[in-house]
Amino acid sequence: MITIKRAEDRGYAHFGWLESRHVFSFGSYFDPNWMGISELRVANEDLLHPGASLDPSQHQDMEIISIIMDGKNLHTDSLGNRQLLKGRSLQLLSTGSGVEFTEQNASLENSLKMLQFWIVPQTTGNTPRYQSKNLRTPEGVQLLLSPDGRDESLQINQNIELYQFRLQHMICGMPESDNGFLYLQKGQLEVNGSLLDAGDSILFEKEPLISLRAITRAEGFYFKLP
Repeated sequence: MITIKRAEDRGYAHFGWLESRHVFSFGSYFDPNWMGISELRVANEDLLHPGASLDPSQHQDMEIISIIMDGKNLHTDSLGNRQLLKGRSLQLLSTGSGVEFTEQNASLENSLKMLQFWIVPQTTGNTPRYQSKNLRTPEGVQLLLSPDGRDESLQINQNIELYQFRLQHMICGMPESDNGFLYLQKGQLEVNGSLLDAGDSILFEKEPLISLRAITRAEGFYFKLP
């Protein structure tokens, strides 16, 4: 079974310095039909205005994935990390027993566009850990996160896999699982016969085959979930 959420149906919040769009219920946005899937709880697209920063926040027992799409993000946390990441980069903060952190737009001229995904970890109370990497941009499908850190992926404390896809007029399949989540960042994509536009998301539940066909150049992310 597949379920689609269109870009225009996402929750929206505007704080003057931050614009945020929510696939799942988050903050003041509540949709009882979209509370997450499997261990994925949050899927936000954030736009931080020049010089803006998220307020420092304390989290524990959550795997927080940030994908920097455009701009410059300065990450700081109570573990002593201070990392400047530019567009097309990935960071994973495993909050474990507790971490305070913030994200800041390091540019005073340009906006920062990032995606955030929150995953419930497989085990709790672990030692917090921060990881980051630049994203390569070849055509096709690349593994970004995995529980075993294979193929130069970042290692996450949950039985999930995160893939990046960049397709140009081609067809490919995605790994099957009990549950899945796909977010289309750019372009137009046909997924199991359904047409998606940029900003659209799709849930997979007990779907035996996941087939992608790029209508235009299509870029996005796919979670294989337990």
